[in-house]
Amino acid sequence: MAEIWSSPYWPRFTYDATALAPLLAAASEAVGEVRGMYAGLTDDERHQIILREFTREAVHSFAIEGVELDASQIQASIVASMANQALTHANRRADDVVTVMRDARSGAGELTAERLQGWHATLFAKAEVEDLGQWRSFDMVIAKSNIAGRENEVLYRAVPAARVDYEMGEFLSWLAADDSPPAIRAALAHLWFESIHPFSDGNGRIGRALIEYVFAQTALLPFSLSRQIEADKQGYYDALQAGRQEGQGGIDATPFVGWFLEALLAGVDAAHAEARFLAARNRFFLRHESVMNARQGAVLRKWWGLGPESVAEGLTARLYVKLGGIAPATATRDLTALEEAGVLEGVGAGRAKVYLVV
Repeated sequence: MAEIWSSPYWPRFTYDATALAPLLAAASEAVGEVRGMYAGLTDDERHQIILREFTREAVHSFAIEGVELDASQIQASIVASMANQALTHANRRADDVVTVMRDARSGAGELTAERLQGWHATLFAKAEVEDLGQWRSFDMVIAKSNIAGRENEVLYRAVPAARVDYEMGEFLSWLAADDSPPAIRAALAHLWFESIHPFSDGNGRIGRALIEYVFAQTALLPFSLSRQIEADKQGYYDALQAGRQEGQGGIDATPFVGWFLEALLAGVDAAHAEARFLAARNRFFLRHESVMNARQGAVLRKWWGLGPESVAEGLTARLYVKLGGIAPATATRDLTALEEAGVLEGVGAGRAKVYLVV
């Protein structure tokens, strides 16, 4: 089967604006609502959200490719970077990831071949990859493994290496001139970039950093889109394939753009829920912190840090022991005191007893 880059329509990506108009309007409005909701938070709350979503974007973007990053190391590098502190390189990989992500999320300046190649060189500075910081010098086939013992299924043959420099020039010229709505521009940019697949490795990660860059040129995306992509990874790959088909007078990217807008809406739902959780956590400590001792406060903060699912399930004595690194008898005394002070409400008895937020 001929690849899409051999089509006479290449690289004229089109989409059905009429069909996608309701979805685009809903996604744009919902993202705007999240930004408005964050604007109503305190400076500290906004800082916490920015830190958390920045961390998640890095961690989940790498996780999509099966690469695990230490979230605590990423967060430490972000904190140092946001404070304009010199990075110590104690966690060089985390520092390098944050350097690239922060540049992308700035949205500043024109995106050039040299800048993209710099991202690649930084991300893989300590890895053995071919053509570090350069366009790939070899042809690339994207495949997936089928049942063990059977041949790999070819999903896509990327643009030939000899054409990559020219194709990236065309892409970057379009990106600099295009004035589509940010969500459309980000979706088309990602699809086009992934269709060229210009690097030997890291195309997905750099392509998702490209999404961050496009949004940041107008207003930074207020949540981690990579988190949503990872949650529907197969849908993401299927949509990329479906968006590379010839249509009437162009390459019909409608399936991918539609999937992308749906992912934005899913991200909005998650952002709403997490903002409500953050506000509830802050109200909890504002109301009760004066009656807690230092140990109790530290353990309860760790508990809330586990997320809404853990808080909804309740705090057990066993979990309290684990979070506090303390003896069971101390945990029992603390929990009893917190219950008597009206900080927590005990439900059940004995080992089955669970403490819920009041």
